[in-house]
Amino acid sequence: MSAHLRSPILLLLAAAALAAACAQREGSPEAAYRAFVRAVADRDGDRAWALLSKDTQAWLDARAREAAAHAPGVVPPSGRELLLGDAARAARPVVEVKEEGGAAREVELVREQGWRVRLPPP
Repeated sequence: MSAHLRSPILLLLAAAALAAACAQREGSPEAAYRAFVRAVADRDGDRAWALLSKDTQAWLDARAREAAAHAPGVVPPSGRELLLGDAARAARPVVEVKEEGGAAREVELVREQGWRVRLPPP
């Protein structure tokens, strides 16, 4: 193989190796754990829950149901809600809204792929 052809091939191989290394870092166990820790620190229960393995989610759901059976109305029967507890609920911002001539009321927002308005059931 001539030196003229070898150089572009080496360049392509180097670029492919660099891309593979970057992809491994982004999808690494360390990156997943850091994302989970960040979600917990941000009190983003939905994101933290999504980063847990299915067997961990099932285990937390079972533990939550068991705890709720012993303390009905006090402990939520959901592993997702139990994950961050009151901290997750407290982290949901509430905006006070007042329409002209109307009474002020609070509107709750939640993070679900961006901010979403949560309306109470009728």
